[in-house]
Amino acid sequence: MEEEKILWKPLGLKLISFKKQSDGEIVCTGLLNPLLDRLSLFTMLYFQTKFYKQYSDLAMRDGKMVSNTFAPPVGTRAQFRALKSLVKTHLFRSACPVVMTFAVTYKCQCRCPHCSAGRHTIPGVEELSTEEAKRLIDESLDLGISVIAFTGGEPLLRHDIFELVSYVDKKKAIAHLFTNGLLLNDETAEKLADAGLYSLFLSLDSPFPEEHNRLRGVRGLFEKGVEGLRRIKEREVFVALSSYATRSGTREGTYRKMYELAENLGVENLVLFDNVPTGNLMKDTSELLTSEQREEIIRYTTDIFQHRQRPTLSSQAWQNSIEGYLGGIGCVAGNIQYYVSAHGEVTPCDFTPLSFGNIRDEPLKRIWKRMRSHPAYRNRSQFCRMQNPRFRHIYIDPIPDDVRLPYPIDRLPRIDYRKNGMTAS
Repeated sequence: MEEEKILWKPLGLKLISFKKQSDGEIVCTGLLNPLLDRLSLFTMLYFQTKFYKQYSDLAMRDGKMVSNTFAPPVGTRAQFRALKSLVKTHLFRSACPVVMTFAVTYKCQCRCPHCSAGRHTIPGVEELSTEEAKRLIDESLDLGISVIAFTGGEPLLRHDIFELVSYVDKKKAIAHLFTNGLLLNDETAEKLADAGLYSLFLSLDSPFPEEHNRLRGVRGLFEKGVEGLRRIKEREVFVALSSYATRSGTREGTYRKMYELAENLGVENLVLFDNVPTGNLMKDTSELLTSEQREEIIRYTTDIFQHRQRPTLSSQAWQNSIEGYLGGIGCVAGNIQYYVSAHGEVTPCDFTPLSFGNIRDEPLKRIWKRMRSHPAYRNRSQFCRMQNPRFRHIYIDPIPDDVRLPYPIDRLPRIDYRKNGMTAS
């Protein structure tokens, strides 16, 4: 399926248009598209401003407007840092990171067959210590990030998680936390709020309690998570749901039911990732969304945005759409985001099991530059690489089934997967 969107066609001349190919990549087809690409900073600012205006009354934090629980409040120093990184990325074609996702531990009470962090635990290797984790936060802030997302495993199983959340300089960055919700009691909620947590994302696999509990292998997990969500919301921490869309679930309209649940719970945001084959199911592509399904979710997301519905819906499908591309998003991996494992390995994102180095061995800045100079990440990608068949053929399929993840990138060829012939660099 190839979809073409024509934005400007005066006198029959196709001046600005885009075509989305069957593999998800977006190709410029209009005569003036090269000029528009040079002006990507302004198109990004236009679309970002449009979003903020639509949700200008979503919430307030310390007298500042909040339009997105992922982003810092408007007018704060943290927001200006994010804007500075985006301007440098688009104006000087030198990607500057905005977000670090940090898996503080791989310990977890659940045993999910679909876990994206599966195979990441390294037997005999200690997870980052408190001091190493703080050094990572410092190096990340020095690199310019303005958002830190703590994840796992289950981050609340880490003994010093409150100390790490508190350690984030809130003048420079906001702190998120993703959790299964099992430990969200009154004491934990109070400690997270006191530490300055900006928003909390409850991970749900299904809007149906029985199905979610079955997939996670923990009785009553759904109910405990929802109860904990209410506790943390009472402490004036923004709350959101984090879920994903599968091929089989989308056929049943599960993503719509998840949004209805988010409405009923009164959360500020629903994050809907695409199903990405990684972790325990790295080679299983059977639940990848079809092109038609991604378009269906894009239309649903757009409708919610245009009608200013709450909660906001942040879908990966829309992020990888033509509109998302024009808004400066697309594939964020190795562009405005990176991921650090509990053992210090640095990868482009949570779902990409490719290590570019370890912070125990060298400075984070050097690893980031290595990632940005690699032919697979040198150029901005409009579509999730981990869902791209050409990328997977070169960088995922060759990874042995019996190795721990993430896999060293230097054991794979330096190839630009986008080019015909795929020549080495």
